[in-house]
Amino acid sequence: VSTNARCGATFGGQTCKGSKWGNCCSQYSYCGSTDAYCAPETCQKGFGDC
Repeated sequence: VSTNARCGATFGGQTCKGSKWGNCCSQYSYCGSTDAYCAPETCQKGFGDC
């Protein structure tokens, strides 16, 4: 689980699932919970919810 709100392959494969920032990993490798982070067309599917 991400410890710094970053996620994805670029940041050691950290996942946002269960993180305090949100469960979705955005296209810019940040964790969050809004549509900007969770949109199916832009989120990183392997690193959190979509």
